[in-house]
Amino acid sequence: MSPCPRVPAEQLTQNVLASHRATCQLGAEDLRLRRGDTFTREEVSAYQRQPAAEMWQRCAGRITEAVQHVVEFAKRLRGFMELSQHDQIVLLKAGAMEVVLVRMCRAFDAETRTVFFEGKYAGAELFRALGCHELVGSIFDFAQSLSALRFSESEVAFVSALVLVNASRPWLQEQGKVARLQGHLDIAFRLLLRRTQREGLLARLPPRGRLRALCWQHIQQLGTFLRQHPGVPPAAFPPLYRELFAPDVDTGATR
Repeated sequence: MSPCPRVPAEQLTQNVLASHRATCQLGAEDLRLRRGDTFTREEVSAYQRQPAAEMWQRCAGRITEAVQHVVEFAKRLRGFMELSQHDQIVLLKAGAMEVVLVRMCRAFDAETRTVFFEGKYAGAELFRALGCHELVGSIFDFAQSLSALRFSESEVAFVSALVLVNASRPWLQEQGKVARLQGHLDIAFRLLLRRTQREGLLARLPPRGRLRALCWQHIQQLGTFLRQHPGVPPAAFPPLYRELFAPDVDTGATR
């Protein structure tokens, strides 16, 4: 197959930002304007009283929606659809949740340590019914650390793209082709940071291992939940969520 064609950095920058803006669930300004809209104590208590299975299903639904937007982001990225279908799937399976976590910093208010969820901003205590306080705390800590970097929308877009297009993922068939696209993105990102005098950001980005650890923690907690609640049918979770995060569960159907 032919290698990914070289794309001028400015064109690639415009494409990455346009792809990001077109596939975010809410714009940056919308999120900022809603920051004063938080759940009341009564509403938080209502979430906390929900059965664990119901809360897991709600969160799985929200995660699935976010992943679907990441898939659309990938499709719009210049060069991604030129990769083999196998490698597109490998990159999305490995990186979609990581991109969701990166994008979460847009919907996180570091001052109040709350995140936008189902229409309002919520603290970690709202998710108590999930029964995985450590995972929720780790995700909030990660969002807070990214918020401290004060990303521009362009920076969130490029970090998302580079998390997704990662030539070090296992099972890639055409690693060189993925590496070339990753290289083009990396060069364009560095040029953007030089132009905005933000080169120091590169040294402050969290290590990729931290994202991988968070995603693995999520899969482990899902497995624990399913073992502790054997009566919850796999079909209670969206098919895409099951495929990405519970591949060992017999769904009884193929997608």
